[in-house]
Amino acid sequence: MLRLFILPVMTLLMAVTLPEIPNVPVPGDVPPYPEHLTGTFTGGFGEQTCRSCHFDYDLNPDAGRLAVSGMPERITGGETLEILIRLEREQLGRGGFQLSARYADGKQAGSFEVGDNDRTMFSNATSESVEYIQHSPGGSEPLGEHETSWTITWRAPQSLAGPVTFHIAANAANGDQSEFGDFIYTEEITAAIAPDR
Repeated sequence: MLRLFILPVMTLLMAVTLPEIPNVPVPGDVPPYPEHLTGTFTGGFGEQTCRSCHFDYDLNPDAGRLAVSGMPERITGGETLEILIRLEREQLGRGGFQLSARYADGKQAGSFEVGDNDRTMFSNATSESVEYIQHSPGGSEPLGEHETSWTITWRAPQSLAGPVTFHIAANAANGDQSEFGDFIYTEEITAAIAPDR
């Protein structure tokens, strides 16, 4: 009888006196590393960036570079852009990005098309009202010793409601499957409406 009483009391004392143990990932959990990106991390409209998990360094450090090409200063309705995203850093082990295109009110502007065969995909853990295009699991593999890139297509709506702002965040990771030693870069690009000719 005494043994039946002591065991619950000891369990209660341990729960009260022991410090809280942080959540430990279990098999099947999806870690927030480049090849497993879920959620919104473009840095636009109050969103976090990849730095919310990969926090070793300040944003846009000198030890690498994010370059986005194919976005003109002015766009016309129905125009199609081929966007090239390049990420460079010495000892690049993995790389990832996420990109959105929105009007000033935060609503979706135009539509993305997945390119690069299997290197890009749409995020499946975000609001359906805004498209987030990003690297796929296979697309986190670098294409060179110090660089990687992705090509995507964006199509403007026939009738533009205003300037379009593209937000992108990218992770130049060392590939060690941790949140440490990774470099996060962001960029905001706004394209105005081209004047009628």
